[in-house]
Amino acid sequence: MRNKTKKLLFALFAAICVFLAAAGAADAAVYGDISVIEGEEPDVPALVRYDFNEESRATVSVLGIPLKNVSVSVFKETEVLAGGQSFGVKLSMHGVRVVGVGQVKAKGFTFEPAADAGLCAGDIITEADGKTIASAGDLTDIISKSGDTGVKLRYKRGDTEQETVLYPVKDENGEYKAGLWLKDSVAGIGTVTYISQKDNSFAGLGHGICEGDGEKLQPFGEGEVYDAHITGVKRGKNGEPGELRGYFENEPSGVLTDNTVTGVYGRFNEKKDGEPVRIALKDKVREGNVRILCTVDGKGVCGYDAKIIKILSYDTEEKNFIIKITDPVLLEKTGGIVQGMSGSPILQDGCLIGAVTHVLVNDPTKGYGIFIENMLPPQLNSPCGELNWASPS
Repeated sequence: MRNKTKKLLFALFAAICVFLAAAGAADAAVYGDISVIEGEEPDVPALVRYDFNEESRATVSVLGIPLKNVSVSVFKETEVLAGGQSFGVKLSMHGVRVVGVGQVKAKGFTFEPAADAGLCAGDIITEADGKTIASAGDLTDIISKSGDTGVKLRYKRGDTEQETVLYPVKDENGEYKAGLWLKDSVAGIGTVTYISQKDNSFAGLGHGICEGDGEKLQPFGEGEVYDAHITGVKRGKNGEPGELRGYFENEPSGVLTDNTVTGVYGRFNEKKDGEPVRIALKDKVREGNVRILCTVDGKGVCGYDAKIIKILSYDTEEKNFIIKITDPVLLEKTGGIVQGMSGSPILQDGCLIGAVTHVLVNDPTKGYGIFIENMLPPQLNSPCGELNWASPS
């Protein structure tokens, strides 16, 4: 009798250990939500089962016992063209941004008309005397013709809209000035991450284009993209990021449609060259050797060796892992990761797994990367209700 009891207790203890081990493995393997490629089963431990419903959710069970509920994203487009091309971005704002306020000299005195009107750096002026402001030239023209009357301005400060009256001053040259430094567009160079073979849509940068303070995404009215030519590199060094230097073509090659925390999105006017590659979702990404594609000279897109040295987070939208450049050729040319390389696609085992985003300022050989699935737009997904499979128990 005692032997039977011991065996039963031992069997129960073993079953509990198996369940706890499976539950722990399942919990480690499931990051609060899951992503799968249509027709493929999720990569989960044995004894773990997914039961999908029609509301983009699934129940994770271990040995038939429900463990947790998770949200599900299913990706239909499994192959894209890897990028690596440099491209120029130009965003035209809704209104004009005040980047500074200054003084106007007149009659031996100095005046501060913009400051007196309550304007400060970061404000976005959208209207002047009831007219929509689309460029710095629009506002400058109204101010120059204002005479001694004030100019009624509407502007945005943060999430609020405000109004004020600006009284320009006639300077020593007889021209009416407001003491405003203005900016009506944002331009820069980045790298294309991938291009859809279906409609020439693309994603790039791996991070958003932010306003001057770097905390908020830059709103824009129109966005254009241009083919860019790299003419030189300012090498990065500890404490001082480097940068790619180049110029845009005169005519735009496409449009920019979205500026998000995970990258910029748009569509090219014509088909672009690129290597067809399969997408690998985050559960397939591991620490180890990778290959990045980028353009750092006139030779076009080239591949360079690197390593993922640490995976930071599966849950965040950006800064998912740290990548280190190991290729001696790229290190000689750039010193590591430089501004303009943001968006450079990262390949592992021949699959597109992510993109380079930011450089670590104190060590330009290292930088952050983002999982490619975080850069895939929603239109590439389908509701999980279309699936009719579950992983085996």
